[in-house]
Amino acid sequence: MHRRTFIKNTSLATAALALPLTATSQPPRPSLVFDAMGEIRTIYTPELIRDILSSGTRAIAITLSDPKVIGHAGFELTLEEMNAYDSYFEKYPDLFIKATRLADIDRARRENKLAVFYLIQNAAPIDQDWTKMDRLYDRGLRSIQLTYNHRNLIGDGCKERTDAGLSIFGLELIDRMNSRNMLVDLSHAGMTTMKEAIIASKKPVVISHTCCRTLYDNVRNTTDENLRLLADRGGVVGICQIRVFMTTEKTNNLEVYFRHIDHAVKVAGIDHVAIGSDRDHRVIPNTEEEIKQLLKEEGANFIPDDWPLYLEKLNGPRRMEVVWDGLLKRGYKTADAEKIMGRNLYRLYKETIG
Repeated sequence: MHRRTFIKNTSLATAALALPLTATSQPPRPSLVFDAMGEIRTIYTPELIRDILSSGTRAIAITLSDPKVIGHAGFELTLEEMNAYDSYFEKYPDLFIKATRLADIDRARRENKLAVFYLIQNAAPIDQDWTKMDRLYDRGLRSIQLTYNHRNLIGDGCKERTDAGLSIFGLELIDRMNSRNMLVDLSHAGMTTMKEAIIASKKPVVISHTCCRTLYDNVRNTTDENLRLLADRGGVVGICQIRVFMTTEKTNNLEVYFRHIDHAVKVAGIDHVAIGSDRDHRVIPNTEEEIKQLLKEEGANFIPDDWPLYLEKLNGPRRMEVVWDGLLKRGYKTADAEKIMGRNLYRLYKETIG
């Protein structure tokens, strides 16, 4: 399908999400906040989750495993983390819904819970073994990011020396994901890999967490060419909240985030932009201990001078309120701000995961 078809479908999704209006002096709040890719950690306390819910967030896709661990070891680690998250969600049934279908988002909104979708940020754990993909799907996996930063059996990542595009196996994987109603994620892909995957997929795809390369030349960011192609085929881009992908400024930097959203809307259209925070929900202190923890978790992805990764005004569990208020202050109509905050992703999940 192309963009004009999805614009028609978007109006149906918007109607399904509409909530009755009541007289109030308070500014409007979003009916759905859906984070295309963010963090929920099993160490989060119920109080922190309630803060996240208070911000309006009702759905989120989270990363399982470590994308730097590949092959069978990566597969086993993914299963291990699935077990841990399953147990965590079962411990707090009043707060979480393990989400595998669109209806789980609707239920989360009705019951004031958080619908959590499982994603892996590297297809390498599948290791050309379709039974592994089937096992992960049966356990709840609904989205696969094709590549991480470097080359795998599917294609080239954004940090690869060359940008050779998709392999034959990569094309087969996309076809199987389409047939299983799994969402194809192209974050961290090389631009040729990304372009070829958008074209190859029979269903719209997501770039769940990126920024705009035209505004800031970072390999993790996406070109205007690919943003247009993504939109023409009904996809959605999530603008992330990692500072080093947007600016060198370490303070007074919130404005640059909204400039990336504005640019994505200008290039791709209002129906194809979302929020993909790629962020921890805790208030992260600016300490040496946190820097050491970051380097331990991320390895070669960041250096100490990259700290802090967060934008200072978006450091905490209620940051989506800051984003919503910022969109309205910039002149976005309420209906358009709703699309960016969650409705565009809701439509995408309807068209892909169902």
